[in-house]
Amino acid sequence: MDVNSDKVELTPREYAQSTAKAWRRKAQIFKIYVSLLLVFTGTLNTLLARWDNTVVAVGAKGTNPKPEHPFVHPYVRTLSMFAAEASCLIVFKLLYYYHKKVKKTDLVTRFGKQDFSIFVFLFPAICDMLATSTLYIGLQLTYTSSYQVLQGARLIFTAFLSVAFLGSKVPIYYWTGVISVVIGLAVVSLGDMVSDDSNSADFDSLITGNILIVASQAINSIQFVMEQKLLQGYNIPPLQAVGWEGVFGFCILGVAVVPMYLIPWHLPAGPDFWQDHARFEDIVDAVNQLLYIPSLAIAFVSVNISIAFFNFASLSVTKLEDAITRTVIDSLRAVILWIIGLAFKWQYFEYFQPVGYSIVVIGMCVFCNIIFSWVMKKLGIWPACCGNSYDDDDDELVQH
Repeated sequence: MDVNSDKVELTPREYAQSTAKAWRRKAQIFKIYVSLLLVFTGTLNTLLARWDNTVVAVGAKGTNPKPEHPFVHPYVRTLSMFAAEASCLIVFKLLYYYHKKVKKTDLVTRFGKQDFSIFVFLFPAICDMLATSTLYIGLQLTYTSSYQVLQGARLIFTAFLSVAFLGSKVPIYYWTGVISVVIGLAVVSLGDMVSDDSNSADFDSLITGNILIVASQAINSIQFVMEQKLLQGYNIPPLQAVGWEGVFGFCILGVAVVPMYLIPWHLPAGPDFWQDHARFEDIVDAVNQLLYIPSLAIAFVSVNISIAFFNFASLSVTKLEDAITRTVIDSLRAVILWIIGLAFKWQYFEYFQPVGYSIVVIGMCVFCNIIFSWVMKKLGIWPACCGNSYDDDDDELVQH
């Protein structure tokens, strides 16, 4: 009697479908992992930056009238961020060598054809620099609460640029989710603005600051869409992409901080401005402060390591999904920061906040096709234009 007679032999098509389902499950698990990593590291970045912004330390002698002052060095922060990103390229090279020499895996399947010029990442790196610096200047001129509502502009810009330049077909529920998130952020910011007692900025400064913040969001959107085109078009590993953007950004800004030190002008500042000799960026003072307080240096290094992981997760989501999904998922960070802020009493409770953040969460559920599509399908009212669920894609996967 054949012991294997009870085994069911699969036809080639059934085997292909089974394999496709297994790969899809693995892909879905990885998507969840990088999405959680994106939200976690994004939240950690903000918390660490918030903490080291409150630390005061002695800087370089003769450059300020106060013995201690806050660590206000945005371009040094950006430079160190690029350095952390560049280190991802070293990790990628080690993984590439390991799979080539030790595991002897198919490198094309694992890492793509690698048939692209490294200079394709020059433009995204420049966009990253411009967006960061423009955002910082804008935040100096307007209320911080304004940033939250204006951040919604990035969602709109990213959605329209994806349609215009990538030819993306955005379903109705995508647009519904994006608009819901923008409305939620607007409601939250409305509450912040109503309760904001600050009158230090004049009207012209507020308008200028808001315009600069919107400009930074537009530049970010261009960067995200360009990264999606490169990652998906050339099948570039996200870790490698982060590394090359870091290399280009570090080289450009590393040269730029020298003339920044010599430029006798500084960004608009408040009454606690500490420089007696204005410098666009005082890298000497920054180094002295980091050496003065070890805990500040630890937080400074930690936030940059976290940013490197954040950018890896961001580009992974961009490659696996799209730039719009990346932007929507990152919006969840605001909800988590609000909960943490209330728990540690860093902010006051406003009635607009739970309403606004509830709209954000609902918008994300609509965007991610969670719950609502299932309910609508059960009721038989799911529109055909919204597409099918993942469970109906076996034939398409097999064909590819």
